[in-house]
Amino acid sequence: MKKIHICKAEDIPANGMKSYDIDDGTKVLVANAGECYYAYQGLCPHQDVCLDEGYFDGSTLTCHQHLWQWDITTGDAIGLAEAPLERYDIDVQDGDIFLVRSEALSSNGG
Repeated sequence: MKKIHICKAEDIPANGMKSYDIDDGTKVLVANAGECYYAYQGLCPHQDVCLDEGYFDGSTLTCHQHLWQWDITTGDAIGLAEAPLERYDIDVQDGDIFLVRSEALSSNGG
């Protein structure tokens, strides 16, 4: 298991979201829904639009480009959306948010 530090929990406002680029090139969107944190792919599966430029009301994430929507707790598509979001496992520990991967995606050594 590999943990990658994404951000401080306090960096994500209540009912807010931010995206982060991690070292392997993955764009991760972190959302705070009532003190529960969720992490998903940072780009819309429809077109490569950054989801952090969209709208989030604390439960539903909406892409600003074509109004696709997702349930933030599951990543399931709502309404017009034709694809779910890829969810990432995270661990919130001592005020820090970590992305949890079962194994490294690349084997560049290290």
